[in-house]
Amino acid sequence: MDDKTFANFLKILVLYKLKQIPRNSSNQYHDEKEGVFYRRRETDAEHVYSSLRLADFFLTSETEFADLSRLRVYELIMYHEDVEIIARDTGISEIEKRKNKEKKEREALKILHPRYPAHLDDKLILLDAEYRERHTEESKFAKGIDKLDALVHELQYPTDWGPKGFDEKNVRAWFQPAFEYSPTFMAYFEKIIEHLNQNGYFNTNRE
Repeated sequence: MDDKTFANFLKILVLYKLKQIPRNSSNQYHDEKEGVFYRRRETDAEHVYSSLRLADFFLTSETEFADLSRLRVYELIMYHEDVEIIARDTGISEIEKRKNKEKKEREALKILHPRYPAHLDDKLILLDAEYRERHTEESKFAKGIDKLDALVHELQYPTDWGPKGFDEKNVRAWFQPAFEYSPTFMAYFEKIIEHLNQNGYFNTNRE
């Protein structure tokens, strides 16, 4: 292997930075190796991983999605947060910041593209465009999974809802549009809303 090939390989390290990009979601766990209980933010890399597992659940269990290309879905999900290596994450409830989110991410993509290994750089551009434009069934599904994962993840943290300003009205406004194309997603979304209401997630005084 020559030095040029190895130097291109080392560019893969830029993707590892997803492990360092915090989201607004909680992540709490006990590190048994260190004997420490951590309360911190979920990272983009963790979100991508759980989104892949969630996608696999639906692709395996729901007939509505039987004709989707699994490979394309998995690629869209793997790459869909990469632009945040530069642009960083903007939470769904950060209304003012989200006004310039699209422009900021497109500018970040221009910076990120030349930092990628050869053969993955153009793949990034193509997958990012497909995910944003949602002109394929796979990209619609990937977007639905992205939104659904945020809801499912936060079921673990009841105090992240009502006490932080989430209620049924804004959850529907922020999440439901990504699910409306799919009877399956809408059925799961409605059951999640029912679960949230029945278990007091929207209670502003919850501790």
